[in-house]
Amino acid sequence: MDGMLMEFLTVADQIFILVLLIAAGYIALAAGILDRHSTRKISGFLINVTIPALIVASMQVPFSSTRLAETGELLILTGILYIFSFFFAWLVSRTLSRSPREQGVYLFAVVFGNVGFMGFPLIGAIYGSDALFFVAIFNLVFNILVFSVGIAMMTRGRSEGFDPRMLLNPGIVASVIGFLLFLGSVEIPSPFIDSIEILGNVTTPLAMIIVGALLATFPAGEMIGNWRTALASFVRLLLVPVVFWFLLHPFVADPLIFGVLITLAAMPAAANTSIFAEEYGADARLASQVVFVSTICSLVTIPLITTVLV
Repeated sequence: MDGMLMEFLTVADQIFILVLLIAAGYIALAAGILDRHSTRKISGFLINVTIPALIVASMQVPFSSTRLAETGELLILTGILYIFSFFFAWLVSRTLSRSPREQGVYLFAVVFGNVGFMGFPLIGAIYGSDALFFVAIFNLVFNILVFSVGIAMMTRGRSEGFDPRMLLNPGIVASVIGFLLFLGSVEIPSPFIDSIEILGNVTTPLAMIIVGALLATFPAGEMIGNWRTALASFVRLLLVPVVFWFLLHPFVADPLIFGVLITLAAMPAAANTSIFAEEYGADARLASQVVFVSTICSLVTIPLITTVLV
């Protein structure tokens, strides 16, 4: 019991560091230092520059047959995780609403966690920099799905469709480039790799600050008290990772891969939930509620999941 408590406190300490960065973003927007325009610009900088740099840097690891086998195992497990998530999301959306605009939000929020903005810094803090390679591979699958299936979810009952050109985004391009460099054992020479690593290292503080600033844009009084939002957050934060653990734990030998997957499965609803809802005509207010509630609750549930299950 003492060992589990110490492990919980160790993980909680790492996450509390990130919480303080989130608080800094919240205060900065509330105080007028940041505004919605600047947060959109910084979000764009993260998505288009620092996260791709972090992906490329994290995949600069020596090629080996073992690492390649780990990548294959990770891709299979990621696919299984998303199949489970789609099933739970379908049940939740059918249970909570009959409106296509709301169902799209519930589907998206339960399936897609915040594995970019929060995934990279949290996995790095809990498991170390070596685990970021696996996060980059996971995000490759995430980006492909979110810009195809995710758009279809948010446009339920309407004519808008998937544009294949959306797959040519910096996250996917960086993942493909990084993976090809890994397969070819190509090392980026200095000073280029040093600059890429420095850019990538900016991701953690900036991403957490933007998460806090985004939370500050939501009126807190309107974000809480909705049992449907609470249920969707419960499924996203606890039910999906717990069921995934019980079903696959006996079959996965590598504790690091499984730990990374379980932690990513426990991420709160992706920030893209609000962005896509507004862009594609779904219920943006509901999307903001799910993002807000799940992000706040994840500050407790993620240490709990990583301590008990990992």
